[in-house]
Amino acid sequence: MQKITESEMIIMDIIWSANDKVTSSYVLDHLPQEVRWKTTTVTTFLSRLTGRGILTIVEKHGRSNYYLPTMTKEEYALLVTRDAMLETGIGAIKRLISSLYKSSDISKKNISSLKEWLSEEGYKK
Repeated sequence: MQKITESEMIIMDIIWSANDKVTSSYVLDHLPQEVRWKTTTVTTFLSRLTGRGILTIVEKHGRSNYYLPTMTKEEYALLVTRDAMLETGIGAIKRLISSLYKSSDISKKNISSLKEWLSEEGYKK
């Protein structure tokens, strides 16, 4: 799956937050203040996201399309993470965590939280 661009992520965050079908007008009305896109820009992004299977059109009323995401934000994040691990050759989760820890992108506190979560899920040493 092709990764969502930064601009597309702005739109997807709006749609994921809506928890309902949305139109391009809805997206325009909910853009962050610093983002000043025209209707054509938003509809282009919606069309691209639909073409790539990230959005689906569930209804049409006149010229308005109603969009829903084909996956949750969490499902998308998992796909991107898996793809990145495969592309970089990291593969094993142990190597990923080790790399993050060595680069200071993950702290001892994060490791402790991870251990606690694993324990809660029933994984024992």
